[in-house]
Amino acid sequence: MRRSDTSENEPAKTDPSLEFDVFETARIRLVEVFIRGGHDSVEAERIALYVVQGLRRVPKLLNVLTRIKAPAQNEILDALGPVLDETPALDKAKRMLLRAGEGGERETGAQ
Repeated sequence: MRRSDTSENEPAKTDPSLEFDVFETARIRLVEVFIRGGHDSVEAERIALYVVQGLRRVPKLLNVLTRIKAPAQNEILDALGPVLDETPALDKAKRMLLRAGEGGERETGAQ
């Protein structure tokens, strides 16, 4: 697949409103899944927000990794860093889901 409006070294431009819509749709769907799974609405919202926060830097990394011309190592690492910085949010979501699955206490946000 050829990207006609993007140079080989330049990442594709994204429309911030489209990107927001994608993540908002994902968040809403996650909330619905968590509510159907037995979480109260506030907790479902929190878990969904943590998941979306953990994913929001992934598109840039994928964009760098999938360019036609292979990116330089420093470009890959520069895009990977922010993704890894968001892992605490995914860890928090995971802990909340695991505790709920075990019937244990809910995550309060304090560490």
